[in-house]
This record gives sequence, structure tokens and C-alpha cells, in this order.
Amino acid sequence: MAPVGPLSGPNTGGLVADIGRVTGLLGDVQYCVNIKGNRVTVTRYDGEADYSAEAGQTFATFAEHAVKDYRIGFRSFPDMNHVEERILDRVARLFPEVFQALDEFCARHDRYIDKKIRAFDREVQFYAAYQDFFAPMKAAGLEFCYPAVSAGSRQISAEGAFDLALAAKLMPRASAVVGNDFHLEGPERIFVVTGPNHGGKTTFARMFGQLHYLASLGYPVPAREASLFLPDRVFTHFEREEDLATLRGKFEDELVRIRGVLEEATGDSVLVMNESFASTTLRDALFVGERVLEHMTATGLLGVYVTFVDELASLNEACVSMVAMVVPDNPAERTYELVRKPADGLAYAAAIAGKYRLTYQQLRDRLAS
Repeated sequence: MAPVGPLSGPNTGGLVADIGRVTGLLGDVQYCVNIKGNRVTVTRYDGEADYSAEAGQTFATFAEHAVKDYRIGFRSFPDMNHVEERILDRVARLFPEVFQALDEFCARHDRYIDKKIRAFDREVQFYAAYQDFFAPMKAAGLEFCYPAVSAGSRQISAEGAFDLALAAKLMPRASAVVGNDFHLEGPERIFVVTGPNHGGKTTFARMFGQLHYLASLGYPVPAREASLFLPDRVFTHFEREEDLATLRGKFEDELVRIRGVLEEATGDSVLVMNESFASTTLRDALFVGERVLEHMTATGLLGVYVTFVDELASLNEACVSMVAMVVPDNPAERTYELVRKPADGLAYAAAIAGKYRLTYQQLRDRLAS
């Protein structure tokens, strides 16, 4: 191994020389990994025999004809997993001089690329990837636009807006996605969304958050036309599975999480809440929902509150009721359109019926079987 000397200056020639030196040092690193059961041992390579060629020759006879490959492929990750990290840590301990040189190289040339250029490089890569992501959707007939944005006005609107995740899932049939319109004016701040299950409520909530997040990045948004607010942050509160490590029930966990969100959110934030507090009773969900919505409207933030509690839709003048529609002659068939109208009082009943398999479609399926 070549001796580790001082690194060159931070000029271009010095960088090239340093790259060659450190690359050469790393190229000389050889080590062995021994795996026995759950124990992994890392040692320096000390001339151990390599039997891979002999093994290949021994079993070459069995590979003369095409056979089914029973090998299991390993998933490839862009970053190291925890086992690989621990192995590399042991290698660094075995070759401290080499990795010390690597640390010095990183420290010496940390500012070689201007921070603004580095940030632009990462951002333009993301922008190009986003363009590639939605290009097939545009080809399928879905519309995207650059929205009108404002950091002051909360009079927002959108026409033909849709959820990117749903559109990507339906590709190449993305044209089947149903677009929705919405607007807020005057004192209106919160969409309270009700309606039957699987009617597009969660899709609407995701779409609302996506529109504002993408607009804040300066990217085209999934809508025919849009005027949006530039938020300082976009918060979400979606249902989660219980975490045994916290020793909290589902309802308590939701309360803890929403308290943290409300403490951080400002009047310039966007908050998307989906089916929150559905794990508790109607009375408790109504009580907590009122307190949360009162805090949201007092803060002045913009948001969506998807709920099965219809009473929340008319809590105050800041709340706008949006209802997921069904086909009038067949309530079991969803249109996936959401319109501004008073809640019909059936959301909670529909939720209970669905829980106990008593919806129209569920009863038909049970009778048919």
C-alpha cells in the first residue's frame, strides 16, 4: 500500500490528483466477509484461496442445457442497508489510514462545487424526472397547467383537477380519471368532505395537497386551470395502523399526532386530514372534530377535512361542504365527482352499514351467493 501523504490544494489540478490518489488507495483495499448463521465477521484479505473457478468447472456439466433458474434475486437499493453499513464500518476500522485520507478529501473539497450550482443540479434532475413522469398522462389526455400562485390571497380555485397517484395507477387508462373543480372565496378556508365510502373523498384530499405542494415548487399541476396559495408547509393527518411501541391506542395516537401538527401549523400552512378519528364513537368524533376545525379556522390555514360526521360540514362560515356523489338511480354506483352542497346526513350511516356488510351492493352479493 502506498503511503498516505498530505492532500493537494483545492484547485482543479489538486482535485484531480487527490481523486487519483484516494481512488488508488481504495482500490488496494481487500477484505473478507465470513457469514455464519447470524454472525458476520470482517477481516483483512490474507491470501485466502479462491475456489470460484474450480467450482464453476465442477458444475459446468449441469449447465450444458437450458434449465429453469431457481435463484432468488436480491432487491437493489440506491443506498446501503444496515448490514452493508456495518460491514463498511468494520472495513474502515481495518484500514484507518485509507479512510482517514477519504475523510480529508471530502473535507478539503467540500466547497469545490458552488452550493447554488449543486442545488440547481439536484432540482433540475427532479424537474426532468417529474416531466418524464407525467408525460404519458398528458399523452393519455389528462391536462396539466402552470397555476397562478399567490403568497397572500387565499381565494383559490381549480378546474379539472385530479390525483397523480390514481392517474399513475390507472395508466395507460389514465383518461378514465374523473377531474374535479373547487374554489374558496371570502372567509372560506376549509373543505369538509363527506359522502359514501370509495366515492373519491381520499382522492380529493390527496389531490388538494399535491396541487399546493407542486405549485410551491414551481411545477405544472394536475389540473386544466388553477389559482393556488403558496404555503409555508403542507401537513397531512391520515389514518395509521397502531404502533405497539408507543403503547397508545389508535384514537390516542391520532390525538397526539394532530396536536403536534396544530402546534406547528401557521396561517400560511395547508393541512390535509383524511378520515381522522374514525376509530372512535360518533359523539367523540364530533367533539374532537369541532375542536380541531375551530383551531384550524382560527389559525386561518387552508385545508381539507374528510369525515363521516356530517355535522362538521356546517360548523362555521370558514367550512365549505363538499359531497362525494352517487348515481341517483343507483346509490351503490359512485360518480367520483365532488360538488359543493350541504351534507346529506348519510355519511355516518353509510360508514356503519359498510362496517357490518349491510350496504346495498354487499347485501346483493350476499344474497347472490
